[in-house]
This record gives sequence, structure tokens and C-alpha cells, in this order.
Amino acid sequence: MANSDVQQKRHPLVFLVLLRLTLVSVILLIITGFYIHYPFIDNGWGFLMSMMRGVHFFAAGILTISVVLRVILMFIGKYRDWSSFIPNFRDIALLPKVIAHYLHLRDMPETPKKYNPLQMISYLAIFLLAIFQIILGFALMFPEGALAGLNYGLFGSEVNTRIAHYIINWVFILFLIVHTYLAIRDSFEDTKEVFMVKGGEEE
Repeated sequence: MANSDVQQKRHPLVFLVLLRLTLVSVILLIITGFYIHYPFIDNGWGFLMSMMRGVHFFAAGILTISVVLRVILMFIGKYRDWSSFIPNFRDIALLPKVIAHYLHLRDMPETPKKYNPLQMISYLAIFLLAIFQIILGFALMFPEGALAGLNYGLFGSEVNTRIAHYIINWVFILFLIVHTYLAIRDSFEDTKEVFMVKGGEEE
């Protein structure tokens, strides 16, 4: 099977579109969220803050739709892949070997699913955290609405809810940094392997 066919099976077009929508919306949310938290540029008219809030709410809507659709497609349709996000005992048993690979101590072990156990755990955690972050966002947007119990019950005040929302923002930033590094590293290793194979064939 050609590499493009394998990638299409592992990552169908609809998943890639949702991934890119999620990525763009998260980046917009991070940038606008930081400005809303600390408006480092202020023209005195409030126009920039209003624009940032508008972009923030729009990006939040895109993120909400993308996450909801992705969760639905995990369980419904020919591309359903919920088992690739929930590790079983066999996956957990491979976890030490996967960690050893990322520490440059051994090669990556063969994994039966499209994600390795460390990816499965981290992606599942990010999915759950994204859902929680969306809920917190709506609680802050409508502080006296249906989610008021979060503001004044679970967190004790709207200020504490905002702090939790801000902290989770940093978790997403750290995840993006680590994820980008590992993606570049894996891409480099795949490219190196291709050149080694081609070099062997030429000899």
C-alpha cells in the first residue's frame, strides 16, 4: 500500500480539516485570550478590546463545533476511531518502551493502533481539557446563566473560574510546543529512513 494511501486511512480528509480548524481556533483563542487578560495595547476607545473579544468568541464557536464533530466521528461512521484514543492494558504495557524511544534509548516499538500509548493518553487528556475549557468559556460568557454553578459553586467565584481558564490556556501552549517538537522530530526520522532505504537500493 502506498504511503499516501496509508496516511489517508490513518488520517482521513475530514479529520485533517477538523484538526486544522481546531489548531487555528486554539491559536486565535490563545492570542486574543492573552490580550483580554492583559490589554498591552490600548487606544483609549475600547475598539481593540471589542475586536479581540469578537475574534475570541468567534474562534470559541469554531473550536466548539470542531470538537463536537470530532467526538461524534470518533464513534459514528466508517472512520470511527475511538479505540485509538482509549488505551487498553496492552497499550499501557508498551508505554515504558515508547517513553524510552522518546528519550533516545531505543527504537519505537510496533504499535497496533494509529497512535502510540503516549499519544493516546495525551490526546485523550487534551480532548477532555478542551471540552472543560469550552464549558468554562461559556460560564464566563454567561456568568449568571445555566453554568453559574461553576462560577459560584465549583470555583467559588467568577474570578477563580477566570484563573482556571487562564491556567488551562498555558497547558495548551505547552502541549503545542511539545507536540510541534515531536512532530518535527518524527518527520525528520521518517525522512532519514527513506534516504537510508534509497541509498541501500542504489548500492
